[in-house]
Order: sequence, then C-alpha cells, then structure tokens
Amino acid sequence: MNTANHAAFADLSRPLLSPLPLAERERLAAAWRMASQDIADDIRFIRQYLKVIAEKEERLSTGTLVHGRAYVEACAAWLPETVVRYLRNVRLISECEAAMITAGVRFAQSSDAW
Repeated sequence: MNTANHAAFADLSRPLLSPLPLAERERLAAAWRMASQDIADDIRFIRQYLKVIAEKEERLSTGTLVHGRAYVEACAAWLPETVVRYLRNVRLISECEAAMITAGVRFAQSSDAW
C-alpha cells in the first residue's frame, strides 16, 4: 500500500473522540453539508442574475432582446435576496465548523477531500 493510502486508512481506523452524542455530531455534520450545497446553488444563481442584468440591452440578430424586461427585473429583485441567503449560509458553515472543531468532529477542509 502506498504511503498516502496507508495514512488515509490509518487515520480512518482511529475512533473519533468527541464529547458530543452521535445524534448531535450527525446534526452538525448535516447542517454543514446542507449549507455547503446551498452555497454552491447561491453562487450559481448570483452569477446567472448578474449575467442577465449585464445583458439587459443585448439583442439577437432579429432585434429581439436576449432577455425579456420582466425577467431582467425579476433577476434584479432576486439578486439581493440570494446574496443575503449566501451570506447566511457562509455564517452557518463557519458556526458549524467552529462547533465541530470544539467537539473534535472532523470535516472536509475542501471539496477535494469529499
């Protein structure tokens, strides 16, 4: 077995020592995972809304607007709501990670570790 794999499996074989009950550790981990997934969605929507707003005056070769005015206005209204939700999820992840560190619960440091 190569050294990297051996280290990973050796690490997994040690029990996690945490004063939190299993249900609480699972609740923290689930909240962290959900907020991580929600952030990915928020970023995708923020990018889309910004793109639509930036293209509000662009037209197709036929002269038709690329995006209808109502959709551009809707994106402009959704953008601040989505940014607020994104920031709330970032705060939730930070709070979960702080609680997990305090309790000795391990979590992925990056998406590469998933």
